Amino acid sequence: MPRNRKTTKHPEPVKEEAIAKNPPRQRWQLLAGVIIVLILALAYLFKGLLIAAVVNGRPIYRPVVISELEKQGGKQTLDSLITQDLIVQEAARKNITVSQKEIDDQLKTIESNISGQGLTLDQALQQQGMTKNDLINQIKLQLMLQKLVGDNVTVTDKEIEDYIAANKNQLPAEASPEAQKEQVSQQLKNQKEQQKIQDFITKLRSDAKISYFVNY
Repeated sequence: MPRNRKTTKHPEPVKEEAIAKNPPRQRWQLLAGVIIVLILALAYLFKGLLIAAVVNGRPIYRPVVISELEKQGGKQTLDSLITQDLIVQEAARKNITVSQKEIDDQLKTIESNISGQGLTLDQALQQQGMTKNDLINQIKLQLMLQKLVGDNVTVTDKEIEDYIAANKNQLPAEASPEAQKEQVSQQLKNQKEQQKIQDFITKLRSDAKISYFVNY
């Protein structure tokens, strides 16, 4: 009789597709570790985006600070940004530009005035909580506005005389009549220019289509 031969079952070869679909556990652990390290590194580098300060181990989150600031001056800040954007749009529509030379000239005038007070421009900006770029943007915006509004403001002799008559006690007594007239003339001119600018901005806002998505 023939002997029973033991048959050995050979394991079926593992398909490459199965390996691809089911990577080893160690590979997943390594990948998870790398991801965690990257998240921690990014959280450390950009922690200022989320946390404003830490007090005795307790964080004060930046969104909380922003929320408080919005409560205090959100409406005023938003209105200011809207006005700035309207001025820039109107200047672009009328092809009004500001050259670098115009900005530099204004910067030199400001630096000269500040140096007369014993300060540098950087010191003055630091006191105001501003950067030089902030100042440059303000200068550019102001020059755009001046060009949009124009400088054709006049003050008559009668307006000067009427003002002096009504405000004698407020004018420096030691100043000569000519100096008083010059001072009053410049003051009245500044007032008219500011009123003209305000009227221009009011019209810009009334003609614009502004949609608010936040109510302060």
